[in-house]
Amino acid sequence: MSILKMTCKDVYPLISEEMDHSLSFSRRVRLKMHLAVCNLCQVYSRQLQMLRNLARNLGKENSQAIEKKTLSPDTKEKIQKYIKGKI
Repeated sequence: MSILKMTCKDVYPLISEEMDHSLSFSRRVRLKMHLAVCNLCQVYSRQLQMLRNLARNLGKENSQAIEKKTLSPDTKEKIQKYIKGKI
């Protein structure tokens, strides 16, 4: 039974890895067993998932905002003249 035991230190990287890749059956079982009894790792897993979701959504919002916003031709011309004056 001791081969199935994992410490929180062992589990932290697996929580992240599981979100990115498939784990082997034995690693997945060991992770699930630990999460079933460890409240701290459960909280860590939920927090990490929340951060990933927030980052993913933030990236989507920013890319859409960039696509929608453009400078007016007049503003572009002023910027180009300013840059040329500095070179």
